[in-house]
Amino acid sequence: MCKRNCSSCRKPPPGCARCCAPSVVNCIFDLESAVFDTRHIYQRACIELVASYNRTIPEALLMRIAAMETQEMAELICHKCKIPLSWEMFLLLVNERAAEMIANPPLMNGVEKLLRHLDKCCIRMALVTSCPSELFLKKIRGQEELFELFCTILCADDPDLVNSLPKPEPDILLKAMHHLGEATRDSTLVFDGSLKGLQAANDARLPVIMPAERDLPCCWSELATKRLETLEEFQPEEFGIPPYKCDEPPPSPVKKTKQRKSKQTKGPRRNSVKSVKDEASEANEEQAGEEEQE
Repeated sequence: MCKRNCSSCRKPPPGCARCCAPSVVNCIFDLESAVFDTRHIYQRACIELVASYNRTIPEALLMRIAAMETQEMAELICHKCKIPLSWEMFLLLVNERAAEMIANPPLMNGVEKLLRHLDKCCIRMALVTSCPSELFLKKIRGQEELFELFCTILCADDPDLVNSLPKPEPDILLKAMHHLGEATRDSTLVFDGSLKGLQAANDARLPVIMPAERDLPCCWSELATKRLETLEEFQPEEFGIPPYKCDEPPPSPVKKTKQRKSKQTKGPRRNSVKSVKDEASEANEEQAGEEEQE
């Protein structure tokens, strides 16, 4: 029976199968395009908002925005549909509509199985998102337990990203690697279904898995290490991760605690969902204090 390689030592036991080779021991997931299937929800919110101005989004434009980041999507729609708003205001209104629709957003097919498998295999995981912490907490409401599997979470308003550039620049991926501790380019795998995410991973020289819609043109996924229709098609053993059929029990809590302590010594590390909640509360309190002073 296969014995999983633990990322704390990265040494497979003698005579272990190829699947335990310490290839990928860190994974970075994009929330909007690789964990939640929010692309259609954002499209619905955009269509409804544009319709309120007696305009429609052409089908060709809908196909283009399917793989875009929210900022680029807002800019393009405002320009092409001649919406009498700044793209910032348009995006704010879209986010408000989308927040109502995604109070409990659907997970991508296969992602929960993958996340739990990676956690059992001692794979360190980071989550990055283009939304601020307050919206992030709304999106994951009722599913906090699943998101506690991530070692680190980086929201758009994270203090560590103040001087960082958004995708397609690789800043957020490099920050996530730093938070993970000992992450290196040859041991880190990115999951991102957006075009800017592919470019960011490519610029960071990281391999990237792209969960893409079936009708997305093949030329748009040329930078992907592997393109999948759903994460159910992902084969962990292709990247040196134990396969799903591996039945070994997860590492003992003691080993896992030691591993996490070592990660903290390598750089700043968030305490996942709890830290996001704490920072969001602090931000709200500071804002309330400023309003009282005014």
